[in-house]
Amino acid sequence: MGLSRKQWFMLVVLVVGTFVTVLNQTLVTPALPSIMNEMSIDAPTGQWLTTGFTLVNAIMIPITAYLQDRFSTRRLFLFSMIVFAAGTLMCTWAPNFPVLLGGRLVQAAGAGILMPLSMTVLLVTFPIERRGSAMGIFGLVIAFAPAIGPTVAGIIIDAADWHIMFYGILGLVVLVIVASIFLIEDRPPANKGDSALDPLSLVLSTVGFGGLLYGFSVFGSAGLNPVAIGISAVGAACVVWFFIRQTHLAVPMLRVKVLTNRKFLIATIIGMLVQGSLLAAGILMPIYVQTLMGYSATISGLVLMPGAILMGIMNPIAGKLFDKHGPRVLGVVGMALLFITTVGFGLLTLESSLAYITVLYMVRMVSMALVNMPITTWGMNALDTRYMNHGTSVNNTLRQVAGSIGTAMVVSVSALVTNMAQPAWGGAQANMYGINMAFMACAAFVLAGFVLTLIFVKGKPGETAPVGAEGGAAQEPVAGKAALRDIMKRDVFTLPAAATVQQAMQLFIDKGISACPIVDANGLPVGFISDGDILKQLSRRSGSYTDPIVLIATSANDDTSYSDKLHQIMQLPVSAVGVRESIGVNVHADLEEVCRVLAQNHLKKVPVMDEGRIVGIINRSDITRYSMEEYLAGHPEDAVCCDEGSSDREPCAAGAPSA
Repeated sequence: MGLSRKQWFMLVVLVVGTFVTVLNQTLVTPALPSIMNEMSIDAPTGQWLTTGFTLVNAIMIPITAYLQDRFSTRRLFLFSMIVFAAGTLMCTWAPNFPVLLGGRLVQAAGAGILMPLSMTVLLVTFPIERRGSAMGIFGLVIAFAPAIGPTVAGIIIDAADWHIMFYGILGLVVLVIVASIFLIEDRPPANKGDSALDPLSLVLSTVGFGGLLYGFSVFGSAGLNPVAIGISAVGAACVVWFFIRQTHLAVPMLRVKVLTNRKFLIATIIGMLVQGSLLAAGILMPIYVQTLMGYSATISGLVLMPGAILMGIMNPIAGKLFDKHGPRVLGVVGMALLFITTVGFGLLTLESSLAYITVLYMVRMVSMALVNMPITTWGMNALDTRYMNHGTSVNNTLRQVAGSIGTAMVVSVSALVTNMAQPAWGGAQANMYGINMAFMACAAFVLAGFVLTLIFVKGKPGETAPVGAEGGAAQEPVAGKAALRDIMKRDVFTLPAAATVQQAMQLFIDKGISACPIVDANGLPVGFISDGDILKQLSRRSGSYTDPIVLIATSANDDTSYSDKLHQIMQLPVSAVGVRESIGVNVHADLEEVCRVLAQNHLKKVPVMDEGRIVGIINRSDITRYSMEEYLAGHPEDAVCCDEGSSDREPCAAGAPSA
């Protein structure tokens, strides 16, 4: 990977810290039957340990962006881990359910900050050429946590007690806190003062989503009582107020205007429906396997593990299939499989075999992988580049909220049906029927998503949609996007990585260019070389020095003649002289994005990419010329004449040539 020791240590701390918080989310699922039995609570009450955690996570996502603009990375990382540790300590003690639930909610507040913070620290700390390796390890470990969580929890519960799980988590968290003090860079916030937090929006989101979650949870155990109905109504009103308020704030807590883009809206709705079904199944399965079928918590975890592992394997495969076939094929196939397997769970009996359940769950997880990434990517591609971060925040927040409320609804259906059927059928059969109906409720969610996919998801590979100012669908194509294809140079000259500097200089002279991309054997860009890179090698001091002693010593020892240097450099491979990274712009990017890339990286030109291939080159001078032509087309009175030999610039007379 080429990472320094310091970067390796930082990567380890970030990965372990985030791994612990993700592992913590899935540990509780197999423990639910034991917790319900020990604390004498029903399933609608017990599911709060999962749905409450998810809801607080969702509320913290938009707040984290504000916190990152206010506090240094080390301080915020330490704060999030200390909050998480405090919640874990409450869970280890937990003499009753309210204390246990309170600990889970405190844990969620810390975990909700940690995940987006860790991603930001990785992206800011690691240079572009090393981000892929760092993020690859990060993603692999994080995907592993949900796979082993239920199995580890099951083994601990069978061997000891569910409290021991939280003691183990607490020990890991303490180690991460100590390590982060020494190994996490204390970087100041990059955009200090750019964000604002609206207290009323925070209150509205908390009361609104929390009220809806409470109402749907209570319906299962207490029925449609006036208190639950009233709290749900207040929650719904607060959610509506929250969304309306976001559209009127100069700096909204959540930029919900991106939902005016139809593709993004449809993708978000499908994601919400799928997320609700996913989390609900994770809660219902351990109850079914342990309580109704009589198996141990370890067996319950082992039933879930193959599906979770297969989903992790399928995610990158689904990404490649998306690039090749687009979202429609994957979305339709995935939603169809998800609907079939969910109905299959709705038809389970007390005599169903573990092998059948395991295979059914594996197919279900594969279908999730086929739907989640492709549909989300399709929706994000419909947004303007400027609103990608807002789209990510909105999508993640609403999916988390939908997972919480959807799970509460499904578990309430299970409890309500069980209570109604128990007098006639008895305990076990009534519980089985309740779980069947809960999965059928999940199937209704999935069916709605399947219909939306059939009707609206029609994108092709690499397709992006023109968007308006807030990410909504535009009536006309965006000029900047079309302009890039029009003004870029399509005659692209490249050099193989094994080419020499002499060959590069000959190409520059023959073609009248000053730089070109370096490509590998497959024609994919791996670097860039310019005449400036060659001049830097030929100069007496090929580096930047802040210490005058080092500068003098280097100059004194550099007695190689220009001719000798030139001879040596001519034989070097271009990969050793040029930049070992390829900064490019997507062919679908607008000119504002191109200008940003050129300006921030101090470049004169960049390759234009389409699905990993170079299709053109865009120069600063091309943009300057295009911009002037565009301006003069709308303001002809501002055109000027340039007389040879004169520095004066006067408005052009009629018929005079304009500059």
